[in-house]
Amino acid sequence: MLCGLRREVKSSFDDGPYSKGNKESTGPESSLVSRRQSIPEELRGVTLVELIKKEGSTLGLTISGGTDKDGKPRVSNLRPGGLAARSDQLNVGDYIKSVNGINLTKLRHDEIISLLKNVGERVVLEVEYELPPAGSDSTSGVISKTIEICLHKEGNSFGFVMRGGSHEDWHKTRPLVVTYIRPGGPADREGTLKAGDRLLSVDGVPLHSASHSEALNVLAQCSQEAIFQIEYDVTIMDSVKNASGPLLVEIAKSPGASLGITLTSATHRNKQVIIIDKIKAASVVDRSGALHVGDHILTIDSTSTEHCTMLEATQLLASTSDLAKLEILPAHHMRLTSKVQDTDLL
Repeated sequence: MLCGLRREVKSSFDDGPYSKGNKESTGPESSLVSRRQSIPEELRGVTLVELIKKEGSTLGLTISGGTDKDGKPRVSNLRPGGLAARSDQLNVGDYIKSVNGINLTKLRHDEIISLLKNVGERVVLEVEYELPPAGSDSTSGVISKTIEICLHKEGNSFGFVMRGGSHEDWHKTRPLVVTYIRPGGPADREGTLKAGDRLLSVDGVPLHSASHSEALNVLAQCSQEAIFQIEYDVTIMDSVKNASGPLLVEIAKSPGASLGITLTSATHRNKQVIIIDKIKAASVVDRSGALHVGDHILTIDSTSTEHCTMLEATQLLASTSDLAKLEILPAHHMRLTSKVQDTDLL
């Protein structure tokens, strides 16, 4: 039974183009761009994307727009597994300004499609995109942490799209922001990196003053295995910090993903209880800011842990749905006398 001061804490992330990776989406979509016909100059970034296709193959992308259609030519779809998607340099919503130096501004839709179909094996796209936010330093309710991760290259890419970087116009200088994690790619399989994370260095090479093209070159020159230092955001949950009793915490996660917590049993008021022993850095739980080491887990998806063994609690946590519901007593309410045993990371 929860006390009268029970509150519900929902921990989820904004679905904006720079704040959350969604493995269920059909492609790397930048929703802000796709809702407007053009990008304001002060928010406009430009990059060159080179694709080398085999004879008889396609680029694997769909272009909408043209002089006879609604709006400027832009990427409306990237076929999963296609050349364009695997390049990890394009997002849905990107505007295509030119193809191999041919300006698309005055071309009809059918002319653009014909150009893309008949272009040679080497395709150079001049791409316009919306710059990521200038930074979260002034954002209230969020703190930043850093972590190093090891990724293995697949082809010429590590499985994520990156935007931003240093710019000659300082108003356009941005952090190097991960905008999309390709499902099934190296970064997705490793599991730590999320959309909205910032790249600080690669194999010890600092990227804070690198332009977008310079950063891409650094990544291209990496060996098959590279160490990335990334910065990520952690939400400050005042409702948890100020709680005077049990809380119901809801944490959204991708299907099959780990929450990133290790459980242990301990003694509280002469009873064995289940508490959080460790939280994996940059995990879903760490980013949420809703749970902390020492929190007493009272229920998991409405099932009480009062009479659970460690194995049963472990199984309950591993079987949580895409929205894990944990009733907790925050750590500052606990007076633990001893720890008994740990479980594996969940």
